[in-house]
Amino acid sequence: MESIPGRFGSPGGGPAGTPIVRPVHPLRPWLIGLIYWIALIPLTSPPRHSGNVWSRYMTIESLVERGTFAIGRSPLLKPSGSPDLARYGGRLYSDKPPVLAMAGALVYAPLYHWGGMRFAGPRGGFRRFPAVNLVLVSALVGLASAWSLVWVRRLLQVTSFRAWVADLLTLGVGFGTPLLTYGVTFNNHSVAAGLIAAAFGLVTLEDPARHRVARRRAWAGLFAGLAATIDLPAGGATFLVLGGWLAARQRRLPLAYLGGAIGPALLHGAAQWSISGSVLPVELDRAAMEYPGSYWASAAGRFHEAGPRWRFGLELLLGPQGWLTITPSFALAPLGLALAARRGPLRGAARAASALILALLGFYIWGVHRTDYAGLSFGVRHLLAIAPLVGWFALVGLDRVRRRRLGLAFALASAVGAGYAYEGMRDPWSRADRRPEPALRILQRLVLCPRSSYQR
Repeated sequence: MESIPGRFGSPGGGPAGTPIVRPVHPLRPWLIGLIYWIALIPLTSPPRHSGNVWSRYMTIESLVERGTFAIGRSPLLKPSGSPDLARYGGRLYSDKPPVLAMAGALVYAPLYHWGGMRFAGPRGGFRRFPAVNLVLVSALVGLASAWSLVWVRRLLQVTSFRAWVADLLTLGVGFGTPLLTYGVTFNNHSVAAGLIAAAFGLVTLEDPARHRVARRRAWAGLFAGLAATIDLPAGGATFLVLGGWLAARQRRLPLAYLGGAIGPALLHGAAQWSISGSVLPVELDRAAMEYPGSYWASAAGRFHEAGPRWRFGLELLLGPQGWLTITPSFALAPLGLALAARRGPLRGAARAASALILALLGFYIWGVHRTDYAGLSFGVRHLLAIAPLVGWFALVGLDRVRRRRLGLAFALASAVGAGYAYEGMRDPWSRADRRPEPALRILQRLVLCPRSSYQR
């Protein structure tokens, strides 16, 4: 059984080959998260709109103001022009999983009932919309993004970085990756990032010699299960990978972990059943989305395969919108994963993370029906949910290989990532390769694979 001795153990020790768990004040990671959350708040205005955001906002508004998931009567429907809709029984719904919208409704309800604030006024005005958007984004997306950094900082306690260096590196993950780009707009991937980082951190930092192991596993199952209801590919893969890791550790079913996931699964199933009569996500029901008159049934919305999927995979990683193009510091993560997977107490974490990353890459390259799923978003936002985890292993690689040239290369890559993250934050719903900003034009000259198959 692998474990890291001492949840906040002394630098003195575990057995040979065990990384030091450097002690820090328990509130220090939370302070880093608080700094990041406060920094995101002013950046959240003005609101950043997209069909993706509108689709979820219409569900939130309909739940609170009319008590239904159906959005056909929402005053946001016509001005939004959102294509992210589905039809069941002649009624329109968002095609997004319902749990995040339900969480948003909990935030919106007191604003509407007690604060007199609403998305749209009785005559279609949007005077209070910026304030409502600010509260929703900060309370859900901003907090989840900050929470993911709390866990990155806690996980960095297994490295040899000095405390203040680890603090700065953690903030670098926040400000130099798509966590910043999407931390200012309403989206599910940022929320899933916080949940996945927490679930992975709880399992990685588990110490069987201490009490409350079952409770920690139950919380990990809750977070992973909730992530699966909000971001099915990333959260679902995380739930399976962590469950398999725990089962291999204890050589039996991780009952506490599985029990923690029951609540989110039942919540999603009940809500989805009330919409479609099935527990499956709406996005798996193409007939419901391609109803007559929908965008996806029109000529503009039809998809044509632009080439072999392996070439699309190269584009997904290194193209103008590529994962490593936008965040080049992540290129160090394979080194950290490989070194950690060889031996030591991070071996299980590295193998689990590798399986998670490969599963998601395989799904988004070969498993999806169409390769234009990112729409007009900035970068590969569908991989945002694992960005804190990948960023942590990039730092593990930097820690394991103490070379001056590697450090300088990482600093340069982080600076490029920060430039992309900042420009993306200004407009998260516009592609990097279709933007006129001088900074982006300069950065795009460094693209390793300039081909883009995106046609919408």
